[in-house]
Amino acid sequence: MKIITLKSDSPETVVPLLKNAVEREKKIIIDTIRKTKEKINSLTEMLGVDTDKLMKGDVEHTEANDMQLIELEGEMEILEHLETELKALETVEICK
Repeated sequence: MKIITLKSDSPETVVPLLKNAVEREKKIIIDTIRKTKEKINSLTEMLGVDTDKLMKGDVEHTEANDMQLIELEGEMEILEHLETELKALETVEICK
């Protein structure tokens, strides 16, 4: 784990602000993950596809489903990015 040092003239004010900001960001990401998963589930159900097969390229794109499959792939990539961000934030420890 790497240590990041911040300097402040008023750490007693800044430390709680930073802790609150990190917690708020985690809540936002968690809510966005929930919404993204709902969208993925909805698209998966509507299209009747297996997401593992889709990400491996084993699902045929047709004229009728191409845009929805692209949207589903995009949502899955967004989910992966959000989960990575959340994991990073969960490792943050703000010390005095």
